[in-house]
Amino acid sequence: MKKRKRQESLREGVDISRKRRWHSLIDKIWAMPNMEEAFKEVKRNRGAPGVDGMTIKAFESELESNLRTLQHLLKTKTYKPRPVKRVYIPKADGSQRPLGIPTVGDRVVQAAAKRILEPIFEETFMDCSFGFRPGRNAHMALEKIHRDLMDGYLYVIDADLKSYFDLIPQDKLIQTVREEVVDGSVIKLLERFLQSGVMEDGTFHLNEQGTPQGGVISPLLANIYLHPLDKEMTRRGHRLTRYADDFVICCKTEKGAQRVLRSVTRLLEQELGLIVHPEKTKIVNNKEQSFFFLGHEFKPGFWLKPTPKAIMKFKEQVKEITRRNQTTNVEQLIKKKLNPYLRGWGNYFGRGHVKKDFEKFDAWIRRRLRMVQMRSWRKLRNLHRELRKKGWKTRELPEMRMTAWRSSRTTATHVVMPNEWFKTRGLVFLVDIYNEHHPQRG
Repeated sequence: MKKRKRQESLREGVDISRKRRWHSLIDKIWAMPNMEEAFKEVKRNRGAPGVDGMTIKAFESELESNLRTLQHLLKTKTYKPRPVKRVYIPKADGSQRPLGIPTVGDRVVQAAAKRILEPIFEETFMDCSFGFRPGRNAHMALEKIHRDLMDGYLYVIDADLKSYFDLIPQDKLIQTVREEVVDGSVIKLLERFLQSGVMEDGTFHLNEQGTPQGGVISPLLANIYLHPLDKEMTRRGHRLTRYADDFVICCKTEKGAQRVLRSVTRLLEQELGLIVHPEKTKIVNNKEQSFFFLGHEFKPGFWLKPTPKAIMKFKEQVKEITRRNQTTNVEQLIKKKLNPYLRGWGNYFGRGHVKKDFEKFDAWIRRRLRMVQMRSWRKLRNLHRELRKKGWKTRELPEMRMTAWRSSRTTATHVVMPNEWFKTRGLVFLVDIYNEHHPQRG
């Protein structure tokens, strides 16, 4: 008993000392070096103007003056963020995701606050959390799930929180922040961020709950609010993997999974005031069924592939870039538009079991580019000219429609534009990205 009391008092002493460390933070936020670094982060992330219409370029043109103004407002405690501009991003299921775009100045202040607050909360965050944290990424979350499945935790709670960012209770969120930060000026600043309101179609709306998606500091606040879930699941020894508001819990048995799901639902709904989506949350037996996480499909047998939705979106984007009715310089199209997209998509999904899929995608992409080149040549005689350069031996030159999709599969087009032709023009091959991630598989 005495030993336990001594340990508890020691823990309390650590907590007190930590709170003293974070007692005065506002001066660190408005310090000019921090504000300058915050602007650099905002500039790197780019983004559209907020309700005031000021672009990042315009803000930068008078950078020192703008930063000094923000610093003065923070020092004198008169800073008041503008309402965020509401925009909607279409989702794959046909619905729309609301985003809030703060002004550039407000984004700078949020980034300045995040730079100071993030290291404080990183000391407390759990290893099971991977989203929007320094040194952590989606691939690490996917690898952890794969290890849990390999360890025999094949009954998976595939959870979904309904409108998480919009439903976070602001009072409870601030209360959670207060557990680590006692600087009243910082707390007030966060409250102003949360209560800045939304401007939509010229009408102002006060947001009494939630944290707008699109704010620089919103992901950190979202992680702070779900930290009790991470802590409780870790304390109980459950295999939780969370990326922002998406999470799965791997269990050994179906009964265990049902029991954990009940306790998680109780924690999230009764204590945190959130809503577990009743239709999208389910228990999956990964011996027989697939489940999706971060755009990846975990198939039975430990196979990892892009989800059908991710593949559909990929093909739509490639089709848009390689529109068959455009007349363009194919080499420039490849370097400026297609390659950046292929590199990003290939590196994100290339760690799974996707070699055959990537080979098929590569062949399909080359066919589309052949079609673009033929359309850009316009006249059949230009194709014939290229055939003669290649030493076409057949007596008669082929006849074909330069705009017909079937023409892109003919022998003549493959002679003129073999796979090597695309390599010399710098086309990124997805299968090469796969091989870079899996040198042992080749």
